[in-house]
Amino acid sequence: MICGVSNSNKKEKVVGKVSILVFIEVKEGRAQEQIDLYNQIKPLVLAEPGCIKYELKQIKGSDTKFVLVEQWESQAALELHNATPHMIDADSKSPAFRAKSAEAVEIIDV
Repeated sequence: MICGVSNSNKKEKVVGKVSILVFIEVKEGRAQEQIDLYNQIKPLVLAEPGCIKYELKQIKGSDTKFVLVEQWESQAALELHNATPHMIDADSKSPAFRAKSAEAVEIIDV
């Protein structure tokens, strides 16, 4: 599970910072619900130990597509984040306005 998104591709444990992009698509006319939920949990997430970055971006020219940019100090911090009550609650609300399951990918520096 990465930030409330199932990720069936098991990866090796990463030592050090973990950067994640979460691709989100919402149902037509439901973008504000995604934005509101993000704004509700953002202060809680940023206050979590190990959270470096947590930013929601909307894809230019799209009313329904977003990217969540996350960076964590460690895999352990990310795993703790996924188990927080506010993330569990957010994950239970998001299917109402999302067009499909979000897709999370881990990115690395080159």
